[in-house]
Amino acid sequence: MNTLSRSERIIYEYILCNAHRLSTLSAKTIANVTFTTTTSVNRVSKKMGFSSYTELRYKYQSTHSFQSQHDGVNYSMAENELNALCNEFKSGQHIYLYARGATLTSLNYLSRFLSIAGIPHLTLVDIHQLALINRGILLLVSKSGETADILDMARNAKRKNLRVIAITQANSSLCKLASRAWHVESNENVTTLYKRETQITILNFIDGIGYQLLDTAIS
Repeated sequence: MNTLSRSERIIYEYILCNAHRLSTLSAKTIANVTFTTTTSVNRVSKKMGFSSYTELRYKYQSTHSFQSQHDGVNYSMAENELNALCNEFKSGQHIYLYARGATLTSLNYLSRFLSIAGIPHLTLVDIHQLALINRGILLLVSKSGETADILDMARNAKRKNLRVIAITQANSSLCKLASRAWHVESNENVTTLYKRETQITILNFIDGIGYQLLDTAIS
């Protein structure tokens, strides 16, 4: 998202911070709040990989609806899982984050929540940075769990005795490498893991992490 202009970045950040309530936000509402135009909102949506804001909103609603129908019964368990991940962040150890490709959007969103919650962390951009790291927790985020760079990072981190945790697909290679993994399942109606709907699912999951972190920090 380095190609965004200043006004487009404001829209982009607003969409990320309000991902949990996109179903109630029209393009006109976002434009009014950010002092921009609906044309700009649609342009940002296209840069996020959608044909328009309407499609982004629809895809998010579809994914969110699917999760509510299938995961609602296990809500308390899901909350416990979120608490467990938040406790990893608050453990006092050095926290490192790493992702590749489109998943970087979700990782940057998580980084913002950690910063607001006052949790020191570092986003890694290259595997060679591991040479300077001797301890801590490495969180890897991957929707497929099969990305070569992600798997290389996991293996190298384990060799250095870092605790590797992951947000990824169940039964993926990354899931098996990680000391602990939180599973973000894709919609069964999605034919490939690389569909945009899966990316929204991860964003929605991280949205939950952020609210849990901030709620704990406030209380």
